[in-house]
Amino acid sequence: MNLTEQAKKRRRYILEGNLFKVVLFLSTPLAVYGLFNYLYGFFDLVLVSWIGNHEVASVVFIDEIKSAIMAFGGGIAVGGTVIVARFYGAGQIDEARKHAGAAFVLAFLVSLSVVILTLVFGERILMLLNAPEEVIRTGLGYFYIQMASTALMAINSVFIGLEKAKGNTTMILVLNLIAMTIKLILSLFFVFILHEGTTYVALATLISQGLLMSIALVIMFKKNNPFQIRWHEIKLKSTIILPILAISIPVFTGKFLFSFGKVLVNSMAAIYGPLAVAAFGIAMKLGGAPGSISLVFEESETSIVSQNLGNKRLDRAWKTFVVSHLYAIVIAVIGLVLINHYMDQLLPLFTRNTDQVFIDMVKDIYFWEKFSTLTSTSIAIITGLFIGFKYSKIALILNISRLFVFRLPLLWILQRLEVGYVALGYVMFWSNLATMILAFLILGIFYHRIKSFGYMDMDLYPKTVAQTSS
Repeated sequence: MNLTEQAKKRRRYILEGNLFKVVLFLSTPLAVYGLFNYLYGFFDLVLVSWIGNHEVASVVFIDEIKSAIMAFGGGIAVGGTVIVARFYGAGQIDEARKHAGAAFVLAFLVSLSVVILTLVFGERILMLLNAPEEVIRTGLGYFYIQMASTALMAINSVFIGLEKAKGNTTMILVLNLIAMTIKLILSLFFVFILHEGTTYVALATLISQGLLMSIALVIMFKKNNPFQIRWHEIKLKSTIILPILAISIPVFTGKFLFSFGKVLVNSMAAIYGPLAVAAFGIAMKLGGAPGSISLVFEESETSIVSQNLGNKRLDRAWKTFVVSHLYAIVIAVIGLVLINHYMDQLLPLFTRNTDQVFIDMVKDIYFWEKFSTLTSTSIAIITGLFIGFKYSKIALILNISRLFVFRLPLLWILQRLEVGYVALGYVMFWSNLATMILAFLILGIFYHRIKSFGYMDMDLYPKTVAQTSS
């Protein structure tokens, strides 16, 4: 299939343009998109804060479970994006299209299977995770609808990944702006006009994601789409599926463990009571705003790295990591400073509880949690580089280490030592810091290897003609 002139121009820009401009060009719409994703959870918290603190705790607890479930469809989308971007960068458009179709079907089947299981065993899952009785009572309907919405989000993740592979991030921004607007209007209508509870807040998300999915399906099946999904071409052959799964399985396992780790922390936090769970969730949301913007550089980075490796430009792929890391850290620092400065003005948006004890709980936890904005940013950018190189197992190693080595054991020890609720802030700070140090150690080893031996017959610092002849 021949590319349109616009698609050719965009592809050439990604492969040859000034990297600082390319990364910024692709990441700016994604940054706004990441902010919108953050605002989904933000608006839910703000709205349910008008209902009660138990509802806030329910949203905090269940949203982390939702993030864990979304990891499955999202992981398939990441694996498909990397493979498709490689073929796209190499100019093999037909292969890119076939792998795009396979990624679409895989993401849908995997996420649908996981969603059915969570719907069947929903209440038992919450009980198993030590959810407070108040959370189960007020949040079960919210849980069921949010789980259903993850199936739609899986399809949307594939669509977004394919548009990123083409460098068409503006499309992602526009469509998500529409979905976000609909979500906000419906949520306000349900809560303030109909006076409904958390279940209807989740319903607003389901409807907005359903609309986005409908538009995504139309675009993915359009004839002028270079990644057009054609049913007769979708063949789940091992030669197509296995390369996608080889990247996707470590990615979605790592993402699942990362999100599930927060679920387990919430479960262990339940011993401090629902207010502590709510305070912990609010502290995480406060740090989530700058984090949601800075972390999107990982997404554009992975796509740019993959395309340039497909185009046999190892040096440009590595420079993409350096530029992306620089941008992400700058955004994270600016966001951290702003959140810190306007803390007292932001807190009333998350809760109507003016009890000073509760406010102090949020501030005590956030004092330590805020540094995760910086450490998690570096971890994400390093992980994005490795995924672009198809070394997605590094992402799995880092997330397993963060959860089972640095986070849960430390929280267990602090609880045995009878450290209070501030232990929740301690474990987030130390686990993310230790994981970042480990990530940089692995990155140093990787850099030394590709500098000395190259990667797939590519040199990190290509020799000039003069150097070769000498």
